[in-house]
Amino acid sequence: MNTPQNPTQLPVVSTVNAVANEYDYPKIGKRSKSAAGLPGVFYAMQQAIPARGLLPLVNMNKHGGVDCPGCAWPEPSQQDINIAEFCENGAKAIAEETTPDRADAEFWAQHSVTEMRDKTDHWLGKSGRITEPLLYDRSTGDDHYRPVSWESAFELISEQLKKTDPKQAIFYTSGRASNEAAYSFQLLARRLGSNNLPDCGNLCHESTGTALSSTLGLGKGSATMKDLETTDLYISVGQNPGTNHPRALTSFKKMKENGGKMVVINPIPEAGLMGFKEPQSVKGMAGIPEKLADEYLQVRLDGDRAFFQQLNKEMIRRDALDHVFLERFCTGVEETIEHLKSLDDAELERGSGISAEQVRKVADMAEKAGSVIVGWTLGVTQHKNAVATIREMVNFLLLTGNIGKPGAGTFPFRGHSNVQGNRTVGIWEKMPKRFTDALESYFKFPVPTEHGLDAVDSLKQMRDGGNKFFMSLGGNLVRVSSDTSAVERAMSEQEMTVHLSTKPNGSHLWPGEKSLILPVRARTDVDMQASGPQKVTVENSAGVVSASIGHRTANADLNIKSEVDIICSIGRETFGDDFWQPMIDDYSVIRDAIEATIPGFERYNERIEKPGGFYLPNGPRERVFTTPDGKAHLSINQPNVIDLPEGYLLLSTVRSHDQYNSTMYGLDDRYRGVHHGRRVIFVNPEDLKARGLRDGDLVDIVSVWDDGERRAPNFRVVAYDHARDCATTYFPEANVLVPLDSSANESNTPVYKSIQVRLEPLGQNVK
Repeated sequence: MNTPQNPTQLPVVSTVNAVANEYDYPKIGKRSKSAAGLPGVFYAMQQAIPARGLLPLVNMNKHGGVDCPGCAWPEPSQQDINIAEFCENGAKAIAEETTPDRADAEFWAQHSVTEMRDKTDHWLGKSGRITEPLLYDRSTGDDHYRPVSWESAFELISEQLKKTDPKQAIFYTSGRASNEAAYSFQLLARRLGSNNLPDCGNLCHESTGTALSSTLGLGKGSATMKDLETTDLYISVGQNPGTNHPRALTSFKKMKENGGKMVVINPIPEAGLMGFKEPQSVKGMAGIPEKLADEYLQVRLDGDRAFFQQLNKEMIRRDALDHVFLERFCTGVEETIEHLKSLDDAELERGSGISAEQVRKVADMAEKAGSVIVGWTLGVTQHKNAVATIREMVNFLLLTGNIGKPGAGTFPFRGHSNVQGNRTVGIWEKMPKRFTDALESYFKFPVPTEHGLDAVDSLKQMRDGGNKFFMSLGGNLVRVSSDTSAVERAMSEQEMTVHLSTKPNGSHLWPGEKSLILPVRARTDVDMQASGPQKVTVENSAGVVSASIGHRTANADLNIKSEVDIICSIGRETFGDDFWQPMIDDYSVIRDAIEATIPGFERYNERIEKPGGFYLPNGPRERVFTTPDGKAHLSINQPNVIDLPEGYLLLSTVRSHDQYNSTMYGLDDRYRGVHHGRRVIFVNPEDLKARGLRDGDLVDIVSVWDDGERRAPNFRVVAYDHARDCATTYFPEANVLVPLDSSANESNTPVYKSIQVRLEPLGQNVK
């Protein structure tokens, strides 16, 4: 972030809703040192039972059942399937779908758009399932969404698309969309002539894809579940699996039982990285935690690259390198080694906050290990130089020969259940020519090849008045994007906005001149089409494609349609092609098209009938690198230390335990000791003392950019065991602090994890 000399003289450019952002009086209690156990089971059932979600949970993540609509954690091998293959947050995700509550016509008649802007995301999400298509039309002077027929909705969208320049149309995708829905969606956009296909992956793991593609030739992880459970050493970077990927804890426990070690690199202590009470074990039921982390290093925010440069330099000093692997499979070796040797030790330590002694301990573990995996999440990917950081982590794996052998490799933990699958089947603004050529050959229409807009650039085009049409396949872009105030205004200035949604969310409250909310079936719902009940497919973090089948009929009375039905109906009404209706009638037709246009999907319909699904091809896993020269690339990455202006902190935004992206299941973050509220900021006690603050003080959080200040009001300071000069709070509340123009180099991901801020005391202590 920029910090001009006289920040107090700058205008405030964020307009924050005073009602929705009032202080919410959270209670601060004891923090947990372990995750899951019987409390996790209790909280899961507390959500699932009232929402009538128990039945889908029985077969969730199993063959013939529904794939969890939450995270993308892989299923274990079939012989290791547990009685219950779901976690607390999976149960919460199912409860969101199976809720008996309804946001029906009466709800929308009772609450105007303007009135609902005063409501929290938690309130909106608890309003229930949307029951029928809805239309907002500003020209009528009516500030409400009103019911509209499906026929009229499709006609309105078709009319808008026919008159819209393809470059002024944006098609956004959430990671919950199935392969079949995502493929149909990209087909609709490209049939119009647009490659503007941003997705939530642009906002989270785009840095991962950029770094891995350039170094290893594939923008996905290379390690499997078996690798993770049998590795000698797992290095966790910027993760909180206890909240975001709870089923990963079972895999960590198996790894530990197999003799593996675990190193954690994270600015704050996270319960799910320290201990795990497995609810399906005797010890876990008795409340006895299994220790996970062998070393826990509280790195400075954005200090991960400096740490891996320290580690790589130490491995070079020891000559603990795999020279045979480097000579046979790699390029850039000598240059990278010389660069690393030239770096100043003291400067690297200042950047990471990790001492030389701690680095040597990790190097000892790495040197002894026969196999190493490095795993990471958004704590790595959402910094300004995230791509360089991931390349440095890849340097470590290449230097030590830990790519393409059992128990080794890269393991980025993907968020949404099918965000990786969406990208595989064409949701990307920069799909290669081989894909667009195959699409054109199969469907017989001209497919655009000029690259489109990613999420940030799409929002800039909307903000700057250059866009007319916005359509969202799931998701809640207004809330998950950076620069909340600017995005709200941008969304409301579109000629038409279209949202495929199950429940009300914040994006619905900033409608274009015309706005349609099209209610969709959830994964748990039976999807009956002309050929019978349909299944969909998803791809998990390990690159396995499997089927998901909804069995629940409780929502059969709602006037809702599947995502595929809606997308293909819009295509049929707009373009009149003969290929849309067969895809609605039978989703296997879509899978045939995917098989014909994307390598790796051979015998697609046949292979998804097999329990556990099938792996997609993964070159790095086999030491096959599809870079231009066929080699894995070591890289030279410059170190950097963020020097903060006096009084400022480096702020990271994270999820609470009762949250999945923009969805608020509840208002607790019990692992961090926060209950019944969300407006808190965690700060090291010494940093509070240095700034004249105390635990319990109320503050505004303020960031500064060239155009002015951005302000997130009314946060309670919580004294916390945090890396120095850093702080942590929750998104989306703090997204307002991040300008659209603050994005990562190369990947263009918003910089949610290293925001320079100051804390302005409000003269009140609530402790």
